[in-house]
Amino acid sequence: MPITAEQLRNLTTGLSAAYQKGLGAAKPQIQVIATILPSTTSAEDYGFLGSWPAIKEWLGDRQLAKLAKHGYTIKNRKFESSITVERDHVEDDQIGQYGLMAETIGQDVSIFPDKLAFELLCNGFTTLCYDGQNFFDTDHPMAAGVVSNIIGNIATDTGEPWFLLDTSRPLKPIVFQNRRDFEFKALDDMNSDHVVLKDEFVYATDGRCEAGFGFWQMAVGSRAPLTKENLNKARKLLRSFTNDNGVPLGSKGTVLVTGGDNEALAEDLLLTNQINGTTNTLYKKFDLLVSEFVLKPTA
Repeated sequence: MPITAEQLRNLTTGLSAAYQKGLGAAKPQIQVIATILPSTTSAEDYGFLGSWPAIKEWLGDRQLAKLAKHGYTIKNRKFESSITVERDHVEDDQIGQYGLMAETIGQDVSIFPDKLAFELLCNGFTTLCYDGQNFFDTDHPMAAGVVSNIIGNIATDTGEPWFLLDTSRPLKPIVFQNRRDFEFKALDDMNSDHVVLKDEFVYATDGRCEAGFGFWQMAVGSRAPLTKENLNKARKLLRSFTNDNGVPLGSKGTVLVTGGDNEALAEDLLLTNQINGTTNTLYKKFDLLVSEFVLKPTA
């Protein structure tokens, strides 16, 4: 029998509901490490941050000059995901699997900002930030010299990265800007050129967004083994950062970010009250965030 308008309405309504179910089922983590900002153009210039009195005092003239010289622009990208439903499947009422696909897309969309943010963090050893250095680098300009925000030797360490972050400030180590929310759309007009030529219906979602770096002074990264000694080094290093005048910035570790390879080690370090009968001084010292998107950098 020919496909009726009611069949198409029911299909679209069902897939939209499944998509929304997927959105609600996910538990994004991006808000822990990133400041989420709206975007109104194709690219956002964050050079204006240098005019904030608190940031001017926090960074100092030298860092502000770096900010002005290298710029602080994050360009939005467009992302999409779609499923196609064969017309024959609708006619034969074989559409059950498409609901699962729509729900999966909804869940993927919900955690997509996580993917962007944590992948950027992992690639911070080879990706530039506002001062013209890699976000995690051995020679960031600071006061009268340079300083590293890396624990270990990035040239030889090959482990899964881990990060100690200060997320206590309004501007967090990662910035996520959202230009356009992902919306569920249906191309289900029987008379549309696509449906006539391709003999299929399309259900899609797309959005525009991007992730970028905040200030490197709020992050320490490492690919060295996650040990108590190295974590204490990271804690001390984060506290040592100053402004141009040598005044401490007050950066402190609040969140330890790891991937699956370091999850058990991180739990032992932060969630165990005693280690080998000795009081664990790092017990609950930082929050622990384990992300599936923290992986060894591809670069």
